[in-house]
Amino acid sequence: MDCMLGIELEPVGEGTWRLRWDDTFTSSLVRVYVGGTPATIDRRQPCANSAHAEVEISGLAGFVRPYFELVPAQGSPLVVGPRQVLLAGGVNFRDLGGYLAAAGRRVSWGRLFRSGHLSRLTAADQTQISTLDIRTVCDFRMAEERLSEDGALQCEPRVVTLGIPPGLKDRFYFHRLFEQTDDPAVIIEAVHEVLRSMVEESAARYAQLFEVLLAAPSGNILMNCSAGKERTGVGAALVLMALGVTRATILYDFCLSRQYYPAALELPRALAKYEVAPRPGRDVNALMEPLLVTRASYLECVFASIDARYGSDADFLQQALGVGPAERAHLQQLFTQ
Repeated sequence: MDCMLGIELEPVGEGTWRLRWDDTFTSSLVRVYVGGTPATIDRRQPCANSAHAEVEISGLAGFVRPYFELVPAQGSPLVVGPRQVLLAGGVNFRDLGGYLAAAGRRVSWGRLFRSGHLSRLTAADQTQISTLDIRTVCDFRMAEERLSEDGALQCEPRVVTLGIPPGLKDRFYFHRLFEQTDDPAVIIEAVHEVLRSMVEESAARYAQLFEVLLAAPSGNILMNCSAGKERTGVGAALVLMALGVTRATILYDFCLSRQYYPAALELPRALAKYEVAPRPGRDVNALMEPLLVTRASYLECVFASIDARYGSDADFLQQALGVGPAERAHLQQLFTQ
């Protein structure tokens, strides 16, 4: 259950999807409409009528990613879609849509995406991504990472490189740390320091992200880095913050990387990236766990840093990123509905 929406959406067979909801959304009967994109939902005829709490909808094999509009007998309609973009070779690729934003609006589905590296995409993955109409990619990886994790999209979006080191000041921070320690607690605190530095030392890069968003490029936008968890996680958090999403919801989205990032599968890549070698008495799995599994404290320390230095989210957005009231209103116009 997506606890921030009160709705669960999952595929249960070829062309069949199950929708469940709780009283967070509604306790009344619901009509359901479907479309291949949020903009093409067919509202002429419901695909389910008078549904209560759960419904399975079949005959959707023609939709790569179906989007549903739920219209309760009592309450406001809600558009929902699959949060995760299911890709055989994708990492942590998901949609930021649906979250409650400022003035009772919601983040638009299918407009803002976030992901990890794209270096193992299959031909079918490339085909699916091409249906998302992603025309701009904001890539937070450094040049060396892009070389080793090459994942050019066949849809040929514009790529805006916003390189942020995966460590303090340079990309070899964790290399040095793994040479010096076998203690996972040291790595956890190091991740805290790295996340704090993203607010304080990488603000200019995130300001560039907002310049891209405010320019209202055609098509949809993807933010990505190697894992799609920390640098992208902070970027997504700041975008949601500017759209008026609550901190609790932002933290919820950040922690979804626990669910969508394949930590066990990514362990070999992380070991190679940071040149972590086995040695007597070293538990490599435990040592790498802080970099592979997302903790709530990673984003909470970002919030604490904002509070300590700026006093409020609004002051941080304006002073550090140049996103004042007018810019926030424009972003809300572009990316919420």
